[in-house]
Amino acid sequence: MSLALGTGAFTSVSAERSVTIDTADDAYAFLRLNERGGGERSEIDGGTLEFNIPGDDESGYPSENPTDPEGLGTDSVYRFGEDAAHDEAGLFAIRNQGTQPVNVYSTQETTEGVPSVTMYNVDTGNLLTESSPSSQLGVGSAPLVCGLEIDTHGVPIRDEEYDVDLTINAVATGDD
Repeated sequence: MSLALGTGAFTSVSAERSVTIDTADDAYAFLRLNERGGGERSEIDGGTLEFNIPGDDESGYPSENPTDPEGLGTDSVYRFGEDAAHDEAGLFAIRNQGTQPVNVYSTQETTEGVPSVTMYNVDTGNLLTESSPSSQLGVGSAPLVCGLEIDTHGVPIRDEEYDVDLTINAVATGDD
């Protein structure tokens, strides 16, 4: 999954078993994305927020919390709401560094034949969609802690990874 953010612009993401979010080298970007956890499923590498699903070392976790290091299964819905083997909630957090409050949500241009990926609020469990965005995210307020929901229903099995674009949208609310 890859996402590019530029000053004043919110662009997209791609999703499959491994996810990469590229952020502009810009301390003044309107949205700031930060990794959460211990760097197994989400980590910043050279200024890029990357997701690895399953996590880098998931096959080495204790038997009371086993995971499938081979990836996602078919006809299933997965929610990744924290880093593997870590107690901190969320895969990533979004902070509003703009000049006005915003509502945040994700959109995906196409879902035909590819996994459907949606951002969600880990505190409420609510999917963040255009019809149901986040609560108002104020300028400089506490970050919105997010996870990813990946739906593989109707997605054909193939050897190569899927490349799916997910857009993170921030819409000004007009309220201060």
